[in-house]
Order: sequence, then structure tokens, then C-alpha cells
Amino acid sequence: MMNRKEQGFILPLIVLLTIIFAILGIAVLRMAEHEATLTRIDMDKTRAFYLAEAGLAKLSEALQVATATNSPQDLQGTTEEGSYYVTIDTNGTDSYAISTGTYGSVQKSVRVKLIFLAAPFENAVYAMNESGLSWAFQLRGTGNPVRSGNTEKGGKDIINGNIFLNGDAYFYEESSVNPAPAPNLWQLQGDVGATGNINVLGSAYISGSTDSHAEMPPAFDIRDMDYANNNTHNVAQIFQDAGVSSGYLPSGNPLRNIFVKNPGDRVAECGSTSGDDFFLEPSTGFDEGNAWTAKTPINVGANRVYYIDGDLWVHSKNYTFGFNLQGTATIVVTGNVHLCDNLKYADETSMLGIVALGKYDSWGERTSGGNIYFGDPSFGTLYFTAGMMFAANDFLFNTDSTNGQLLEPATGFTVNGSFSAANHVSIERDWYTRTSGWTSTQRPARFKPETNKWVDAETGAALTSTQINTLRHYQMVVNYDSRVRNAETQPPGLPRGGTKIFAGYTDWEEL
Repeated sequence: MMNRKEQGFILPLIVLLTIIFAILGIAVLRMAEHEATLTRIDMDKTRAFYLAEAGLAKLSEALQVATATNSPQDLQGTTEEGSYYVTIDTNGTDSYAISTGTYGSVQKSVRVKLIFLAAPFENAVYAMNESGLSWAFQLRGTGNPVRSGNTEKGGKDIINGNIFLNGDAYFYEESSVNPAPAPNLWQLQGDVGATGNINVLGSAYISGSTDSHAEMPPAFDIRDMDYANNNTHNVAQIFQDAGVSSGYLPSGNPLRNIFVKNPGDRVAECGSTSGDDFFLEPSTGFDEGNAWTAKTPINVGANRVYYIDGDLWVHSKNYTFGFNLQGTATIVVTGNVHLCDNLKYADETSMLGIVALGKYDSWGERTSGGNIYFGDPSFGTLYFTAGMMFAANDFLFNTDSTNGQLLEPATGFTVNGSFSAANHVSIERDWYTRTSGWTSTQRPARFKPETNKWVDAETGAALTSTQINTLRHYQMVVNYDSRVRNAETQPPGLPRGGTKIFAGYTDWEEL
């Protein structure tokens, strides 16, 4: 048994230990409560962050369905978790959005830079006329084309989509400008804007509104895209690294079935340019088809930007009339683009961007390239093509082919996409016969509105009444591809600017 002295010692010890354990328990409980509070705050912050992300997602949806007349608007909304509020700042050179999510008393904000495509891609036809000289865009023609074998002559020019021109516009005979093709979710009515005069003559008509002496849309500098660094595939460098100066890349290379470099069977074409020539062409799988088809499959991959230091050709001389293109990609070239064979999309998810960038000096002046040539320089044929196209200089028909041949086309053509040029869209498709003695020559013609006379497109000489009687026209149809207005389907890497065609956001920053 314990004596009283021992009992007197143990009792205070028990009390002390009890107090210590109580204090520790309280401390542990408070720590647990603090940890729970911190955890709850972190969870609330996470929920608020997700709400901010939800705001950006709603903004993306709103921007993708906006019409060309709407400006980006602030928006707010609520969910079962909380709320979000998105503010938009478009006052500076760049546009930004700040999305703030609120969960309970906690807020989180995210700031992003909004990306919009350049003004040209709002239109089926767009020409900036950087030359600053007097210039006019013309459409003409009557009736429907008359087909015979692989040829098709005549027909009225048709633009299904909007047009904007820095210059004058002339619509002759039965040419027309109409709403964009169905489903036309953005209600593009076939409007025509021009900084000069808009002249509608004969039976021509414009279904939408006309805006003469209009202001130019926001300017953009294509060099800001810095394609030499902002690309997914530097094609010329890939060929150089593989040691290929002519022909296809080695088996196993993913670009082997997309491009061929300086092919030996197209010496005339390659000899007409100053640099390397890259042809859009697979190494296998050719299906010749006929002049009205594009059967050879070619997969350009998903969301790729190909940068080519040289010229690009769609001209498979011996194998096929055209390519059935699958994927989403943009091809950028420092030289010129030569479209000579048909291009058709394999499905509704495929889209192609084509940018003739050209080359520039240290002062930012274009020194060469930047043109897109339409038409086969050997056989004068191109029936249809697909793509959202931009030329840093001009669009030119095969009357201005780089190899110097002036061969009359066999048919008009249809474009499913758009024509956009920093300078001119000069797609004259009128020809006449010039007779000298027993010799007859087929020559391109051009109508000059300022003199009301037909002239030889190359020499400028006025046509005689006899020569005018031999004139024949080749139809042009442009169907604006409004899928470019949806960030989910538009090709990557198209030139950017200050329009309202949303192309996503970048520079994500948590505030």
C-alpha cells in the first residue's frame, strides 16, 4: 500500500498530466479545425477557379456564334456552385478577357489574351490594294457554263458570301453576289463594301447591302505571325535534315505522304522559280480519276502549320487530277503558291489554310513572292479548289503564270473557301482570238472601266471590233466557307487581326 506521502505526490502528477493532455487535445482540435478551414478555403478557391474557367468557356461559345455586326460583350452567369463574371477589354492593340469566379465569399480571376482572325477572313473576296493605285474588281458573264468533254466555257460569275475591296467594284451582265451557302449560321447576306464606287450594271445584282466609300477594316501585319518560329513543321528544314534535295522523305517520316521536293519530272515548273519547290503530293495511293474529280487521298494531319521556304505547287503532273484532302492545316510559303490541280475536302471536319507570305527585307518591305497563281501552266485547267487563302501580294490567273505561258483555260473554276489578298484579286478570265495572216493566237483580255474599252491583258493594246466579237468568258464561283468562323473547325495559324472571328485565347494568367 502507498503511504500518504506517495499518494500526495501522485495526485498532483495526475492532475498535471490531465491538464497537459487537455491542452494538447484542444491544440489538436484547433489545428484540425484550422486545417479543415484551410482545406475548405482551398476547395472554395478551386471551385471559384473552375467557375472562372466556366466563364471563359461561355465566352468562347458566345464569340463563336456572334455575327459580324456584334462586338464582344461582357457576360455573367450562375451555376449550382456559384457565379462568374467576364469583362472584355478591346481598347488596346490586343484584346483581353478577365473571368472572375465566385464561390461563397471566395473569388478567383483568370486573364487571357483573345485571338481574332484578320479582316480578310470575314469575306468570300477581300482585296486590300496596298499599292494605293486606282484599281477595280470585276465580275461578269451570262447564263450557265456549257460543258463539252473536259472543257466548260461561258457562265456568269457568282460570289456566295460578302465582298470587301479597297478600290472600285464593277458587276456586269448577269454576275451576282449572294448569301453565304447554307447553313449560313452567321447570316451573311452577300454584302459588298468598297472604299471606292460600287457599280451594278446590266442584269447583275447584289442580294445584300452595299457600302460605297467605306472605311478600311482594322489593319494587320502578317509578319507579326512570325511563321518561321510559329509553326509545327518547318518543311524545308525537315528535308534538309534528312539530306533530301529532290524527291520524297525516307519511309517512316510523317511528311513522306504529304510533300515532295523538286521532283525530277517537273523540271519546267521548278526551273521557273528561284528557290526550292515543294509539291503537295503523297508518295503512294494515286487515283487518276478525271478532270472533274479529286480522288487521290492525302492526309495533312490535325492542327498543323507547315512553313515552307520556297514555292508550293498543287500540280501532280503525271498521276492525278486532284487530291481528296483530310485534316486541318495551314501551309505558309515564302515564295508563291501555284494551284493547278483540284482540291476537295474528304469530310466536314477538314479545312485548309494557304498563305503566300513572301520574303521581306530588314525594313519590312516585301521583296519577292506572296502571290497565288490559279490555273495549270501546262494544260490551262483548274476546276475546283478548297481553302481559306491569303496572298501577301496578288491573286493571279494562269495568264500571269511564272513560266510565261499564256494558255487559254479549259474551264472556269469553283472555290470553296475564300480569296484574300493584301494587294489585288486579279482573276480575269476573258480571252479573244488575234489573227495575223494565216496565224491565230489565243490571248487574254481585260476590260478597262475608265476607258470603257477591251484591251489585251498583257500588252494593253485596244481590241478591234473583230477581236471583241471573239471574246469568251470562263466562270468563277466562290462559296465562302463559314466554318472558319468557328474556332473548333478553322485551320490553325491563319493571319490574325482585329475582327470578330474568334480564334481562341492564349497567354493564360491567374490573377
